[in-house]
Amino acid sequence: MSSSAIRLCALTRALVSVNQPLKWDVFSEKGQLLLHKGYLISTEAQLQNLLERGMYANADDVDKLKQESRPADYDPFLEWDSLKILSSKNNLTFIRGKPADIMAGLDQKVTSINNLLQKNQTIALFELMQMDMTNYVAAHNLQTAILVSVLARKMNWDQASIDTLCRAGATMNIAMLELQSTLTAQKEPITVSQREEIRSHGTRGREMLEQVGVTNEDWLRAVEHHHPAYLPKGTVPGEMASIIHHADVYLAKISPRSFRQGKPANIAAKEMLQEKGMSQALASIIIKEVGIYPPGSYVKLANGEIAVVTQRGEQVHTPAVFSLLNPNGMPLGEPVPRDTASAAFAISSIVPRNKVMVTLNRQKLFGKKKTSGYG
Repeated sequence: MSSSAIRLCALTRALVSVNQPLKWDVFSEKGQLLLHKGYLISTEAQLQNLLERGMYANADDVDKLKQESRPADYDPFLEWDSLKILSSKNNLTFIRGKPADIMAGLDQKVTSINNLLQKNQTIALFELMQMDMTNYVAAHNLQTAILVSVLARKMNWDQASIDTLCRAGATMNIAMLELQSTLTAQKEPITVSQREEIRSHGTRGREMLEQVGVTNEDWLRAVEHHHPAYLPKGTVPGEMASIIHHADVYLAKISPRSFRQGKPANIAAKEMLQEKGMSQALASIIIKEVGIYPPGSYVKLANGEIAVVTQRGEQVHTPAVFSLLNPNGMPLGEPVPRDTASAAFAISSIVPRNKVMVTLNRQKLFGKKKTSGYG
């Protein structure tokens, strides 16, 4: 084969390795075949000698392999779905797992949450609001870990502190995972023993973390003190514990349960600002970051259509939305963007999620390409 038959490109050290089969036929600069594809270069000296003489391959083949090995476009929805599965596994691991597995699972969770928030915080909040609360325990802990990370980022914390807070948020209720599952389905009043288990879960959570090897005092104290009402008189919870407490309360307000609907985000926000013992500063940061019409929430427009919020707008009352249902409650053929700054499409109310029976195409709403393998 001659150089006139193919377009050649020079191979660099980054494209050829010792003890790794060659990915292409290798030619001289003049197009003479030197080595066949699959040949094994056995020593560093041999490779260096070949590189100095000049190693060339079919440029089209090299470009093709580079294209095939290029990482797939980041898919936040795929990351989110994996994170939900991981979060459920983490809860089971804490109940009956090994310390090494527990720590590895938490590291994975923190990494995924960081990825979601760094690459697209709006989508992270959208998925947080859309989360299936059937498994309330796993969902609530994951929501809290994400929300406290959002708040810490807004407060310009360093990454190490954000990660610590995220871990604390994810493990705040480890001492009452089984009880939470019971209470979610329980119709009878809480018993005396259950109430005591709730009151002590912060202290017991700290003890469980210490037993699996956690030594970070900020993490341990945040878990121990995240319910100020249960602390001994005179105990002052630290900043991490306070952030977790506020995120916990807010999410509990907006989350639907088997026995009640979740409160609309605007009502929850108003209660947070008015509630005794709540920090107006922290409540304000939650409201500012999440919004009174959070991404992922459903709203009714002035024309009667039901829409989903996808991101905040220039004004707090004018988020970006896509209409999903017509005024008669029938699905539209495709999601239709509406300008909520216009009187015809102004938001008239928030609609509870369980009142909107529609399947969302998340990629279409956010204009994302579907990653291979995503269902």
